[in-house]
Amino acid sequence: MQLEHLIPVEDAARRLGISKRAVTELAATGRLDALRRGNAWWLDVRSVERRERERPAGGRPLSPAMAWWVLLLASGSPGSELLASHAHHHSRAEGWLARHPLAEHAARLRARARREQFDAHPSELKRILARGDVLATGISAADSVGLHGGAASAELYAPESHRERICSAHALEPADGPVLVRWVADALWPAISAECAPRAAVLLDLLEHEDPRARREAARELAR
Repeated sequence: MQLEHLIPVEDAARRLGISKRAVTELAATGRLDALRRGNAWWLDVRSVERRERERPAGGRPLSPAMAWWVLLLASGSPGSELLASHAHHHSRAEGWLARHPLAEHAARLRARARREQFDAHPSELKRILARGDVLATGISAADSVGLHGGAASAELYAPESHRERICSAHALEPADGPVLVRWVADALWPAISAECAPRAAVLLDLLEHEDPRARREAARELAR
């Protein structure tokens, strides 16, 4: 954790709109990246910004199946497997999309996958993205939606049941590292399986990226 990225509890509380005590509790329980010096906590500003972006919007979160229905429809590519197994969601998803701009309600679709970050050797990044059982997304798929991509990280979707084999094959260690995996329920994986993640999912994942430029470009594309 670099010292230039640290901010005091007071600044973090102001940015998150919560009390200093709440910030301290988040730091002490590891829900915000922080460093303790004596009796004072110092927060990693990148962790604070990430939590700021991930604050839930008003309204009930969508179920994983409904979230993927919305994203597939928004991308113009509803999967045949999803159509067969969750056809009753179609009209609901269309209605939801008509009333809810994705950029403003991204937090409500977060149940689509479980996020987990890993450290990995730089040589493994391309190998992970080349696997047949993963889908590039976010910054790793930005080029596919006409935006600026990045080569120093790997961001992907993968089926939940493949976690052990993927981690073992690439020596992934849970940590604040360059690999971000979004684990998808096995029952929903066939509906989204393609060369890369659906366009709307890629853009929503870019909204969570630490690069402000990536977030601005993704928000602009989602607003079109």
